[in-house]
Amino acid sequence: MKRVIIQSIANVLLYVLAAVLLSSIARQIVVFQDDPLKGTGFNLSLDLSIILPIVLLLVLLTSLGYFSRTNKTLGFSRWSTTTPEFSDNDERERFITGQATRIAYVSFLVSIPVVMVSFIAYPYFSARFPTFPFYALAAVLSIGTLSYMSAWIYYYKK
Repeated sequence: MKRVIIQSIANVLLYVLAAVLLSSIARQIVVFQDDPLKGTGFNLSLDLSIILPIVLLLVLLTSLGYFSRTNKTLGFSRWSTTTPEFSDNDERERFITGQATRIAYVSFLVSIPVVMVSFIAYPYFSARFPTFPFYALAAVLSIGTLSYMSAWIYYYKK
């Protein structure tokens, strides 16, 4: 259970940091259209204060996941290509994973239309919040991940 909680929270942090990074990139890209001084192309500068937490979180998440894996016989290359939270060691874990996956699927089915409705109003506030789509996608992914984690905890304790 601890592994699912750590991975879920770390994944939510990665979704938020990815939204911050993508919105930063979207705000900073400057396209030059045959500018006599700058030429043709684009300019992009990335902020290290955004990229560094993502890299550190990825390294931390990878090392925690690898060292807390249930099947210690798997090497890193085999382990890194599987999803460790979907462990099917016994029938109870298969049931818990199945129930949690169903609940996460339902939360996606509910949250995606809600976000789609919010896009109706997006043209009215796009000038103030132009990177809203990145955060909306991160919210949908976070809702699904947190509902999976909550269902996993609920059925594990049941």
